Amino acid sequence: SYITVDGLDATEKLIEILSGWKFDAVMLAGLSFGGFNIIDPHEVFKHFRKPVIVVSRTKPNNVAVKRALQRHFADWERRWKIFEKVAPVYRVNTVPPLYMEVVGVSFSAAVKILKAEMFVCRVPESLRVARLIARGLSGSGRNQGL
Repeated sequence: SYITVDGLDATEKLIEILSGWKFDAVMLAGLSFGGFNIIDPHEVFKHFRKPVIVVSRTKPNNVAVKRALQRHFADWERRWKIFEKVAPVYRVNTVPPLYMEVVGVSFSAAVKILKAEMFVCRVPESLRVARLIARGLSGSGRNQGL
Protein backbone atom coordinates (compact mmCIF):
# COMPACT_ATOMS: atom_id res chain seq x y z
CA SER A 1 0.00 0.00 0.00
CA TYR A 2 1.24 3.50 -0.77
CA ILE A 3 0.78 6.81 0.99
CA THR A 4 0.86 10.27 -0.55
CA VAL A 5 3.97 12.36 0.08
CA ASP A 6 2.90 15.14 2.47
CA GLY A 7 -0.66 13.81 2.23
CA LEU A 8 -3.20 13.01 4.91
CA ASP A 9 -3.79 9.32 4.20
CA ALA A 10 -1.16 7.57 6.37
CA THR A 11 -3.51 6.86 9.29
CA GLU A 12 -6.17 5.43 7.01
CA LYS A 13 -3.61 3.28 5.16
CA LEU A 14 -2.12 1.95 8.40
CA ILE A 15 -5.57 0.97 9.66
CA GLU A 16 -6.28 -0.70 6.32
CA ILE A 17 -2.98 -2.65 6.43
CA LEU A 18 -3.41 -3.79 10.05
CA SER A 19 -7.05 -4.84 9.66
CA GLY A 20 -7.34 -8.60 9.79
CA TRP A 21 -4.01 -9.09 11.59
CA LYS A 22 -3.66 -10.17 15.22
CA PHE A 23 -1.28 -8.06 17.28
CA ASP A 24 -0.81 -6.85 20.83
CA ALA A 25 0.53 -3.34 20.16
CA VAL A 26 1.39 -0.98 17.33
CA MET A 27 4.92 0.37 17.31
CA LEU A 28 5.80 3.32 15.07
CA ALA A 29 9.18 4.89 14.32
CA GLY A 30 7.86 8.45 14.57
CA LEU A 31 4.62 10.07 13.49
CA SER A 32 5.60 11.42 10.07
CA PHE A 33 5.94 9.22 7.01
CA GLY A 34 6.39 10.29 3.41
CA GLY A 35 7.36 13.81 4.42
CA PHE A 36 4.60 15.15 6.66
CA ASN A 37 1.96 12.48 6.13
CA ILE A 38 1.21 12.08 9.82
CA ILE A 39 -0.20 8.98 11.51
CA ASP A 40 -2.67 9.79 14.27
CA PRO A 41 -1.97 7.23 17.03
CA HIS A 42 -5.23 8.12 18.79
CA GLU A 43 -7.21 7.10 15.69
CA VAL A 44 -5.24 3.85 15.43
CA PHE A 45 -5.91 3.15 19.12
CA LYS A 46 -9.61 3.97 18.73
CA HIS A 47 -9.91 1.57 15.81
CA PHE A 48 -8.04 -1.43 17.28
CA ARG A 49 -8.13 -0.79 21.06
CA LYS A 50 -4.44 -1.77 21.16
CA PRO A 51 -1.59 0.32 22.60
CA VAL A 52 0.29 2.55 20.18
CA ILE A 53 3.93 3.29 20.99
CA VAL A 54 5.79 5.92 18.98
CA VAL A 55 9.56 5.49 19.25
CA SER A 56 12.24 8.02 18.27
CA ARG A 57 16.00 7.59 18.35
CA THR A 58 16.39 11.33 18.95
CA LYS A 59 14.30 13.64 21.11
CA PRO A 60 11.47 15.06 18.99
CA ASN A 61 11.81 18.80 18.37
CA ASN A 62 8.17 19.82 18.24
CA VAL A 63 9.03 23.53 18.01
CA ALA A 64 10.85 22.86 14.73
CA VAL A 65 8.03 20.59 13.56
CA LYS A 66 5.41 23.26 14.23
CA ARG A 67 7.51 25.87 12.42
CA ALA A 68 7.91 23.59 9.38
CA LEU A 69 4.20 22.82 9.30
CA GLN A 70 3.31 26.53 9.50
CA ARG A 71 5.76 27.35 6.74
CA HIS A 72 4.72 24.63 4.29
CA PHE A 73 1.08 23.67 4.85
CA ALA A 74 -2.14 25.65 4.66
CA ASP A 75 -3.70 22.95 6.87
CA TRP A 76 -0.84 23.05 9.38
CA GLU A 77 -3.21 23.34 12.37
CA ARG A 78 -4.89 20.03 11.50
CA ARG A 79 -1.51 18.29 11.32
CA TRP A 80 -0.16 20.03 14.43
CA LYS A 81 -3.14 18.89 16.53
CA ILE A 82 -1.98 15.29 16.09
CA PHE A 83 1.44 16.14 17.57
CA GLU A 84 -0.20 18.04 20.44
CA LYS A 85 -2.56 15.17 21.30
CA VAL A 86 0.27 12.64 21.56
CA ALA A 87 2.43 14.54 24.07
CA PRO A 88 4.21 14.04 26.43
CA VAL A 89 7.50 12.63 25.19
CA TYR A 90 9.08 10.12 27.58
CA ARG A 91 12.79 9.37 27.81
CA VAL A 92 13.67 5.67 27.92
CA ASN A 93 16.88 4.84 29.78
CA THR A 94 18.88 3.11 27.08
CA VAL A 95 22.37 4.06 25.90
CA PRO A 96 21.96 6.36 24.07
CA PRO A 97 18.40 7.12 25.18
CA LEU A 98 15.26 6.46 23.16
CA TYR A 99 12.20 8.66 23.31
CA MET A 100 8.60 7.54 23.11
CA GLU A 101 5.06 8.73 23.12
CA VAL A 102 2.30 6.35 24.15
CA VAL A 103 -1.43 6.01 23.57
CA GLY A 104 -3.58 3.45 25.36
CA VAL A 105 -0.84 2.13 27.64
CA SER A 106 1.12 3.34 30.65
CA PHE A 107 4.75 4.41 30.35
CA SER A 108 5.93 1.44 32.43
CA ALA A 109 3.97 -1.08 30.35
CA ALA A 110 5.29 0.51 27.14
CA VAL A 111 8.87 0.21 28.43
CA LYS A 112 8.29 -3.51 29.10
CA ILE A 113 7.04 -3.95 25.53
CA LEU A 114 10.08 -2.08 24.17
CA LYS A 115 12.58 -4.02 26.28
CA ALA A 116 11.03 -7.33 25.21
CA GLU A 117 11.84 -6.29 21.61
CA MET A 118 15.44 -5.18 22.17
CA PHE A 119 17.55 -8.12 20.98
CA VAL A 120 20.38 -6.60 18.95
CA CYS A 121 20.45 -2.95 19.98
CA ARG A 122 18.46 -0.25 21.74
CA VAL A 123 16.00 -0.01 18.84
CA PRO A 124 13.13 -2.53 19.14
CA GLU A 125 13.71 -5.39 16.70
CA SER A 126 10.45 -4.90 14.80
CA LEU A 127 11.35 -1.27 14.06
CA ARG A 128 14.97 -2.10 13.23
CA VAL A 129 13.95 -4.79 10.72
CA ALA A 130 11.17 -2.63 9.24
CA ARG A 131 13.71 0.14 8.65
CA LEU A 132 16.12 -2.26 6.92
CA ILE A 133 13.35 -3.56 4.67
CA ALA A 134 12.16 -0.04 3.82
CA ARG A 135 15.69 1.06 2.97
CA GLY A 136 16.17 -2.00 0.79
CA LEU A 137 12.91 -1.41 -1.05
CA SER A 138 13.60 2.28 -1.57
CA GLY A 139 17.20 1.76 -2.66
CA SER A 140 18.51 4.12 0.03
CA GLY A 141 20.30 1.28 1.83
CA ARG A 142 22.59 0.42 -1.07
CA ASN A 143 26.31 0.69 -0.56
CA GLN A 144 25.89 1.82 3.03
CA GLY A 145 27.18 -1.29 4.72
CA LEU A 146 23.78 -2.50 5.86
